[in-house]
Amino acid sequence: MTTPLTRRAALSFAGLMVAGPLVLTACGKSDDAAPTADVGSPAAVTSIDGRQVSLPAAGKPTAVFFFSVGCGECVGGARSLGEAAASAEANGTGAGFLAVDMDPRETKETIEGFMKYVEAERVPAAIDQGATLSQRFDVAALSTLIIVDSDGRVTFRATDPDAETIIGELEKAGA
Repeated sequence: MTTPLTRRAALSFAGLMVAGPLVLTACGKSDDAAPTADVGSPAAVTSIDGRQVSLPAAGKPTAVFFFSVGCGECVGGARSLGEAAASAEANGTGAGFLAVDMDPRETKETIEGFMKYVEAERVPAAIDQGATLSQRFDVAALSTLIIVDSDGRVTFRATDPDAETIIGELEKAGA
């Protein structure tokens, strides 16, 4: 004998059916190994501490990580970005680094706390207002890292690569 769903249970189920795929898309593991083509002129963004950041950064290959503070999966990728930035700084590798928060509702203080938590506070962070960078670089999923070479072309794209991979790909891109 089947029991009919209550109105509340039916609405909850319907909500899961609609929202479920969206959540999976937002935090999913969608590695797209094929880099995108040349994106044209350099992009510029203002970091949360007011600095102007260009992509590519001063003609250097740049690692750009797209995240949201509310994405648990993003912790590992942001931590790897911080490790790669520290390694590049220690080794004199000429590369830029940028963390891009895809949720425009998250505050500067929240982002700063996240970056400190993942030990990447030396990496500039910016909020992707109007989805400008994610659209420009064709990023549709959180936890995506791209490498932009000195000519503005995306040469590498992955979900949550480790620090060694980030440094290796920056070197391939000319760092």
